[in-house]
Amino acid sequence: MLEWNFSPNIEEAFLGYHMGSINEPEFSFSQIYKHQNRKPMTNDNYPLIKLDYSLDMDNSFEKILYERKTCISQFKNIQRIDKQLVSKFCNLAFIGGDGKRHRRTYPSGGSEYNIRIYILFNEKNVDPEMIEFGNIGEVNCDTGNLMIKKYEPWKEIKTAFIQKYLADTTQFSIVLSVDINSISKKYHDISYKLVQQEAGHIGQNIQLVSQYLGIQSVPLGGFYDTVLSNTINEKQTVLYSFLLG
Repeated sequence: MLEWNFSPNIEEAFLGYHMGSINEPEFSFSQIYKHQNRKPMTNDNYPLIKLDYSLDMDNSFEKILYERKTCISQFKNIQRIDKQLVSKFCNLAFIGGDGKRHRRTYPSGGSEYNIRIYILFNEKNVDPEMIEFGNIGEVNCDTGNLMIKKYEPWKEIKTAFIQKYLADTTQFSIVLSVDINSISKKYHDISYKLVQQEAGHIGQNIQLVSQYLGIQSVPLGGFYDTVLSNTINEKQTVLYSFLLG
């Protein structure tokens, strides 16, 4: 008996949309973007409510928000990247405390937490204890551990990043990825949007926690997708990356 199936191939749609926006080395010469100065928004003729407020620089949270800044030059590497600092960073940006607390410091649609968080260390710029078993690890937010997966020299890892002057001086990178073939089980066709939103929430945490801990950071769309995904090598599709130092 012939059965009609009118459901869309959602995973194929995700992949088609995503693959249409990736960076690849063989195409990068043609990806030249014209710089445009941002034009400030005008009030037009709308009635206005003036939003007057002076940020309190004695309030640590308000000060961090005010001072948040993306690094645009070589990293200064002021902080020593050791177990204590990485543990603090991960608990503030992702984990949110001990395992008794069943939510993280960022929201996720339906508490799915589909985004996987990888940390890639530049072995020359971090404490030796962080690379004893390898320099590529995944944050397990459920158990509060950094699972060390493998080792790959930074001179090879950094080829995935287009901004070479940043990749040369960074201490570590955070890579956010997803198994794009498995995200549609609950939310179907809106799943791709939800994981992009989740990556954005995590990214804001990364920037604010970096500022709080005295680490420079830069969020990057400028990476070669296939190269970075192959570096992780777990059937993951990279959505977002950060360099920190």
